[in-house]
Amino acid sequence: MGAFTWWDTAVLIVYVVGIAWVGARFGKDQESTQDYFLGGRKIPGWAIGLSVMATQASAITFIGAPGWGFEGGLERLATFINVPLAMAVLILVLVPIFHRAGIYSIYELLERRFGALTRSLAALLFLVARGLATGVVLYAPALVLSVVTGWDVNLTIVLMAVIAVSYTVLGGISAVIWTDVIQMFVLWLGAILSMVLMVSSLPGGWGDVFAYGAANGMFDTIDLSLDPTVTYSLWAGLIGGVVMHVAYFGTDQSQIQRVLTSPSIAEGQRSLLIGGYLLVPQMLLFLFIGVMLAAYYQQHGLTAPENLNELFPRYVVNAFPVGVTGLVIAGVFAAAMSSLDSALNSLSAVTVRDFYARYVRPDADERHYLKASRWATIFWGLYATAFAFFAGNLGPVIEAVNRIGSWFYGALLGTFLLAVLSHRSNGRGAVSGIIVGMAAVWSVSQTDVSWLYQNFVGLIVSVVVGYAVSLTAPAPSAAQLSDVVIDETAPDMQAILKGRSEGAAEIGRDARLTRRRCIGLVVWFFVSLTALALLQGWANG
Repeated sequence: MGAFTWWDTAVLIVYVVGIAWVGARFGKDQESTQDYFLGGRKIPGWAIGLSVMATQASAITFIGAPGWGFEGGLERLATFINVPLAMAVLILVLVPIFHRAGIYSIYELLERRFGALTRSLAALLFLVARGLATGVVLYAPALVLSVVTGWDVNLTIVLMAVIAVSYTVLGGISAVIWTDVIQMFVLWLGAILSMVLMVSSLPGGWGDVFAYGAANGMFDTIDLSLDPTVTYSLWAGLIGGVVMHVAYFGTDQSQIQRVLTSPSIAEGQRSLLIGGYLLVPQMLLFLFIGVMLAAYYQQHGLTAPENLNELFPRYVVNAFPVGVTGLVIAGVFAAAMSSLDSALNSLSAVTVRDFYARYVRPDADERHYLKASRWATIFWGLYATAFAFFAGNLGPVIEAVNRIGSWFYGALLGTFLLAVLSHRSNGRGAVSGIIVGMAAVWSVSQTDVSWLYQNFVGLIVSVVVGYAVSLTAPAPSAAQLSDVVIDETAPDMQAILKGRSEGAAEIGRDARLTRRRCIGLVVWFFVSLTALALLQGWANG
């Protein structure tokens, strides 16, 4: 106890090597970029859903959320309470369109609708935003390894990068998803073990945790303040948070690419359904670990480290039995690699599909593109590694990633909504909307307004400006609208258009299934909100 022993090191090494070996095995039968980026479009929805969950429970969440919970209790859950609503929007609006389009990169859809310039601009923004965020994602587990081993953090950054890049280069998206499935269970096991061992070290057990949390306002999750400068109010979470998560899960290639690996629209929707029901409880779990840590530190008269990102790993090393420490730290690495691999694969996909194959070598064969994809993965691994050296200066890692995304997400989502909802918008308007929307976000970021509202501002400005500017140019052709706008692709409208055709019954079932899934997610949102309100009422009663 009190140190990272050889037994812990052995557990960690065996786990990391095992995951890397499993991931690399998926590359042996890959012959095309469809295999590398989309897994042959045959991965089941439940596996995709668990992969999405693993990515969300990244090392950023594993070490960042307990720090959040330690500092502010459950208040930051307001940022995530909206996830079921966001998933309902994606299931209803974007998943059917993306899946029917048969695309590798979602930005290909923007070229069909608006032209090459819009596609290239949106893809470039993704590369910049996701590349920077991946650097932060890499920094988080490297920090953990540095804390538990005493090695220099720059050395651990390089080690983590080599491990993640190696099996992602060899295995592609199939390696990403199936190793994520394994890592999801290791991650949950690490979190549950942490809670059990921590609560057993408190004289009053769970009673001490709830008493401390209630006495210190740590269960106050619902802040109804209308003040836009209140960062984690319910309204900031609903207005800005919904936009952020719809954009993140729907217009960020690193997330939506996994949905595109599914064999059908229904399976793609199922993958998001899993996240819609489980992401809020998962975030609650990690925030609650932070509350437990606060009670533990108070009970034992300990002083928290200055960098709260180190809080949880330091506790694990100092308090857990030999061997268990290695398993929990393996959980951190499981979380880290599940985020790194998906980001690197999606960055490679966009680089090759949206730029290299579009402008550099448009006539090359699949074998050449597969090789280029692997080299692109290595490049983005080096890019993320370089940025990771500076990530420690950005504050809490979980907030740093969300802040980076908020600079881009709103404007990008506005562009996609113009594409699928408006018949009159065109390329001139789309590009103008992105540029002005991002400028508006930058202006708001200079004020005290909650960063969550930045996503909403970017969305509204990009849609309004994009549509207005579109009126100054000719309307798009029928070919540009075909199979893109929602009134031709949504299950309900498809059922109407098919009428009495052979596929009408099947399409009607799809439409009813989609509606049921969306209604279920909305109900789950209100159930979750009610449960949090009851917890807050009990704590303040």
